Amino acid sequence: MAKSHLKVVGVKPSTVAMFEGTFFSIVGLGVAILHTLSTTFSFAQSTDSVFAGLAFGMATGIVSIIVVPFVYYGIGWLIGYLNGWIINVVMQSSGGIVLDVEDKK
Repeated sequence: MAKSHLKVVGVKPSTVAMFEGTFFSIVGLGVAILHTLSTTFSFAQSTDSVFAGLAFGMATGIVSIIVVPFVYYGIGWLIGYLNGWIINVVMQSSGGIVLDVEDKK
């Protein structure tokens, strides 16, 4: 198998931003689901009715499940773009990163 070296001198900041934004939105979805469950249980306890708790808790929870991942994505995208820019500055000033790649057939 032939080995070769590949030198990486930069990355496209928008691809790093997309990756981190997607990761943050998955985390945001988990947070929203946990918040929905917590709200549902809180409403069920305060109203002494499971059906009222489900109705009021899920109403706010559905909005949370839709909105929170988008907000987390936006924040993650901005952080990712900044990280991509910083990675480029560091790579260009240090001469890049050399990767060993192997051709498998």
